[in-house]
Amino acid sequence: MMDGINLYSIDYYKKTVFKGSYKGLCFRIGKMEIEPDAIDGAPGDVDGAVDGGSAEPVTVLRVQAWKGPYILEKTEEEVFTEQFEYSDEGLKAANEWLEDKQRELIV
Repeated sequence: MMDGINLYSIDYYKKTVFKGSYKGLCFRIGKMEIEPDAIDGAPGDVDGAVDGGSAEPVTVLRVQAWKGPYILEKTEEEVFTEQFEYSDEGLKAANEWLEDKQRELIV
């Protein structure tokens, strides 16, 4: 996980979101239910229903990241959003994505 940040276990996100910052990168991680047809198959996205599959909503981790110092509602910076599988593996992938964004955005 990120140096200096301890992301909570996947159970934490069942009830609340985690907002934080790390070396100039602000982020928000939370659970979200999305319709399977809203998943576009981009890297990091969760597989949706296929022909004959379930049309049930899919639970994902929604991660947003932006260059600080302002909170999400007040920032004028571009906000990057990615969805990950709602699991320990998805949380690990989200952490890696945040690390990449921190290196990319904060010079």
